[in-house]
Amino acid sequence: MLMPILASFNINVCFKALGDGDTSGFETFFEAYKKRVFGVALKMLKSETEAEEIVQEVFLSIWQSRARLGDINDPEAYLFTITYNAIYSQLRKISRNLQLINRVVQQITEKQNSAEEVIAAHETDRMIREALLHLPPQQRTIYELNKLQGLSYHEIAECMHLSQNTVRNHLSVATKTIRGILKKWVTFFIFISDLLL
Repeated sequence: MLMPILASFNINVCFKALGDGDTSGFETFFEAYKKRVFGVALKMLKSETEAEEIVQEVFLSIWQSRARLGDINDPEAYLFTITYNAIYSQLRKISRNLQLINRVVQQITEKQNSAEEVIAAHETDRMIREALLHLPPQQRTIYELNKLQGLSYHEIAECMHLSQNTVRNHLSVATKTIRGILKKWVTFFIFISDLLL
């Protein structure tokens, strides 16, 4: 029985009746326009769920303001003005939510990067200290005095009663040895990470 009613439905008559307090035709009005409102909302929001929410919001708004509908000169324009306003309101809300999400993600990323840098620094320091254990005692001492305590070749030479060339040579060999050990460890960690991912 609904289709013949929809075929002869007149929105102007409906709005006038609603304004006069006759609410019997509201369901027919809803059936006549819900698909068009849904289509407009879906086209702009790209979400069926949000489009359905817009349909509910639009017709609820019209129902709540039904006492004033008799004064509307162009009911269809009024209907779609409410529709577009509801859609734009939803788009603004989505935009604010996206901005908020982006800010939160950025803050989390910054904190995560900061934490990773601290962890990486501690891990690198630990690996270097372990690599030092592989050096002969004299090379290890020279490396620690130069790299960890900041002493110059001259200061180390005087402290250990060695020539500066000997200090330089020991430091060069120690540095190459440590780099080689670290390179092997990093390669191993990358290999393990690839297996786990």
